[in-house]
Amino acid sequence: MERREFLKTAGAGTIAAAASLTIGAPAVIASTKKIRWKATSFWNPKIKIMFDTVKDFCQNVKEMSDGQLDIKLYGGGELVPPFGAFDAVSQGTMQMGTGSPYFWAGKNPAFNWFGSIPFGMNAQSINAWFYEGNGMNLMTELYDQFNLVPRVIGNSGVQMGGWYNKKINSLEDFKGLKMRIGSIAGKVLSEVGVTTVMLPPSEIFPSLERGVVDAAEFVGPVHDILLGLYKVAPYYYTPGWHEPGPVLDAFFNKEAYNALPKHLQRILDIAAADTNIRALAAFDARSSIALDKLIKEHNVKVEVYPDDIMVKLKEVSKKVVAEEAKKDPFAQKVHDDYIAFQKQVGVWGNMSEKVYWNTMA
Repeated sequence: MERREFLKTAGAGTIAAAASLTIGAPAVIASTKKIRWKATSFWNPKIKIMFDTVKDFCQNVKEMSDGQLDIKLYGGGELVPPFGAFDAVSQGTMQMGTGSPYFWAGKNPAFNWFGSIPFGMNAQSINAWFYEGNGMNLMTELYDQFNLVPRVIGNSGVQMGGWYNKKINSLEDFKGLKMRIGSIAGKVLSEVGVTTVMLPPSEIFPSLERGVVDAAEFVGPVHDILLGLYKVAPYYYTPGWHEPGPVLDAFFNKEAYNALPKHLQRILDIAAADTNIRALAAFDARSSIALDKLIKEHNVKVEVYPDDIMVKLKEVSKKVVAEEAKKDPFAQKVHDDYIAFQKQVGVWGNMSEKVYWNTMA
């Protein structure tokens, strides 16, 4: 009797357990459902590091999620125009987009501070603002207005000042120049007599060659050598006062991001942080190699902006940036926080990095 009762009870328990597993099965299946996203980038495959960075990000997400989240990446112009990435993701046509925050400044001037501002923070300092200051919170608040969730996925570090068809010895030499340059820096140069235009990377070389523009900046040696700019402009200037720490962004459609299981959201966050580190490392490692090639193989002479020009540009930049901030209450909020943090990290930077690098000169 005892044995029969035990088997009867055990059998009932087994059936109950099996039923429980069957009932729970849909939930398990749902949690491992394959998710397919489409991503569009401002960059195309020819723009090394920028596009490769996004490609690596998508691959990392796929591997980290064991294939549960698979992001198909399209370059700028494949599905939507480069500058259309923001709206495509905001409207839900795509689930992810990438570019640089200041590309979207037409939506709100506050985007400039999350990209780069003239004489602003370098990559190391702006990362500190994002991860240890209010930068990421403010960035999230801004992108949220457009139905987006943002993440930082890279930085080029301090850029070069650009290519010119003549020497820049004084402020007078800027007057009458036509220059390819974007962001707030274009407005700064307009103040000293430059006519500025924004051109996609593919149009920079032919525009310089045909005299449509007299000067142009893009990023730095890695990309400048690929574009062949040394063939059409003899003077290569430093430093890139206009973009000392330009950020690369990734942004996700808010509904698509919120619909993900928490572990996939976390994978996106961690993959973004990893990509941010690797992108800057790639720029630092490859810029020196490309610059050495420009100098030794293509006889490029690097010119340094005279001190008096830098002083004046900094003065004008401060005024122009402050005016941009006044255009929108949120931009003013971001500007004030950014400047306060820049001063804060500057104290330590002046006593550490600056002193150290001066000993290396």
